Amino acid sequence: MTRWRCSILLLLACACMPLCSGAQSQSSKNTVSVRELTIPAKAMHDFQQGIQLMAKGDPSGSLPHFQQAILAYAGYYEAYDRIGAADLKLWRLAEAEQAFQKAIDLSAGQFAHPLFALGAILDDRKDFAGALMLVRKGLGLEPDSWSGHYYLALALLGLNRLEEAEGSAHEALQRKADFPVAHLLLADIHTRKKDYPALVTDLNEYLRLAPNGPESDWSRMVRDAAQRAISDSSTTTALAQPLP
Repeated sequence: MTRWRCSILLLLACACMPLCSGAQSQSSKNTVSVRELTIPAKAMHDFQQGIQLMAKGDPSGSLPHFQQAILAYAGYYEAYDRIGAADLKLWRLAEAEQAFQKAIDLSAGQFAHPLFALGAILDDRKDFAGALMLVRKGLGLEPDSWSGHYYLALALLGLNRLEEAEGSAHEALQRKADFPVAHLLLADIHTRKKDYPALVTDLNEYLRLAPNGPESDWSRMVRDAAQRAISDSSTTTALAQPLP
């Protein structure tokens, strides 16, 4: 897996939780929970100010607001989660890991996003077994998360469980069809499987979705090389056939 793809997955970890979630937990999205009623108004106000700054692309400015929210309500695991997301955007990986772990601990492992985000960090660190455990737990809480299925595919690829990785990548695409990076993940999988026709399809799909993307030139080069390999293989097979 190339370094740029690891960087992209970390940025995705910041974006996969809806910013409008407020203090709602995964189990109470459509109702006001008992816990939410216990959160002081000041804590919720500070949290929302942080969310607004994150949405405006100011992760550094958001941090004091999330920290103030925690001072007003020590059990505010959503605020720890957003601190982790802000730290990721600032490339402060150790701090992000600590914040996500705190969110997991305070929520007793019942909040999906920090599980996915910490799994992404472990994917980046190549601790694929650890990532697999966390992401699967997150998917148990939020089975329709496209990002969760993507991080699961990354972990499975790292463990060389190619068939499962391919299935998880397709699960991600079923939930988010306009996700070009998933096609590059499939390209990695099909390269290992030496399935060059599928590799060509993967790269064509990436180029369709991101014709001027960060890896468009690389994708065209690899696609063209794969097409030549397929053509050369077909020619060799034809020459090996007995004459009539």
